[in-house]
This record gives sequence, structure tokens and C-alpha cells, in this order.
Amino acid sequence: MVLITGILRKPRSNKLYTHDEYLRIEEKAKSKNEFYLGLIIPKAGSKAIHNEISANITTALKIAIRGLKQKYLVLNSDQKIRIDSEDTTVYPDALVICEKPEFWKGREDIIVNPYVIVEMLSKSTQNYDRGEKFMLYQRLPSLKEYIVVEQHTPLVESWYQLEENTWQKTAAQGTDGLLSIRSLGITLCLDEVYEHIDF
Repeated sequence: MVLITGILRKPRSNKLYTHDEYLRIEEKAKSKNEFYLGLIIPKAGSKAIHNEISANITTALKIAIRGLKQKYLVLNSDQKIRIDSEDTTVYPDALVICEKPEFWKGREDIIVNPYVIVEMLSKSTQNYDRGEKFMLYQRLPSLKEYIVVEQHTPLVESWYQLEENTWQKTAAQGTDGLLSIRSLGITLCLDEVYEHIDF
């Protein structure tokens, strides 16, 4: 077991792997695993509500950025992020890249320059997503905004980087709520995020 922000996460084994070994295992794996300081840690499977909200957010972001002068790329939860300084590779639920993706060692399944990252919260991961995972993401020089989304109540929170090591939190609540995503200059409508979700 590995204690991360008060959550016990069970690694695949107690063996320490190199990142290259992890990538070879991940290519053949039937489910997703993350890499944390040599440990391979299975990622919890997603339920229908998680998948639907995640798809809604990805769609809403893609529609909202279409008219912008700046070019952005929206990717889903299959895209890995490498945090080299922390020897960590993780899967976000969604992300936005400014201009062009920068691939880790030329691998198109791993990027190093997310501009906005979105994570869906669950009871088992919310402390990790709000705590240590956010701290890991802050090591990425490209990251400008971090968004977390509740599954069982209409609530979306954003941390926007005002300057180095200074993040400002805003929140929108209720299906009629509007969240300003300042890094992109767009507004996220919670009725779109939670479309077809019953509370």
C-alpha cells in the first residue's frame, strides 16, 4: 500500500519499476495504471455517470474554444501526462493544450504541456485529486488552470494560476451555474456539464 494524501492506494506489486518497464506493461494492460516513483498503481475503473460527465465536459470545451483566435486542443482520459520532475505519469479525465502538444520523448500517448487539466472527483479519489495530484500537476510549467468536477452534485471548482505558486479558486454550483475558465477566456455552463444527469 502507498499512502497518498491520506488514501491507501494499492500498487500492482511492491516491486519498483523503471518508467520504460511501466510503459511496456501499460501497452499490454487491459486497464489503466499510473506510475508513481517506480510503483505501478492501478487506476480505479469509471462508472457510467463519470464517463457521461467526462464526455460532456470534453464536448463543452471543444465547442467553446472553436471561435477563439488562439488554437487549443482538447483531449480525453486516454492521454497520459508525464511529470518528469516527480518521476510520475498519470491519466487526467480531460485536458486542454495550447497550440501544439509536446510529446515526451516523441511518444504521442504522453504529453508534457497541458494548459488546463480536468479531474472528476469520486469519494475514493477526491482528497488525492484536490491534494497530492494537484500538487504534482503544479510542477508542470505549462499548467495555467486546474478544474475539478463533482459527480453527485452540480459543482465545479477551478484553480487559476495568478503567478508562480499562487492559485485562485472559484466555483460554480447548480445546473444553472456558470464557471469562468480564465486561462481560455470562456465560460463553462454547468447545464452542459451535467446534461442528462439526475440528482
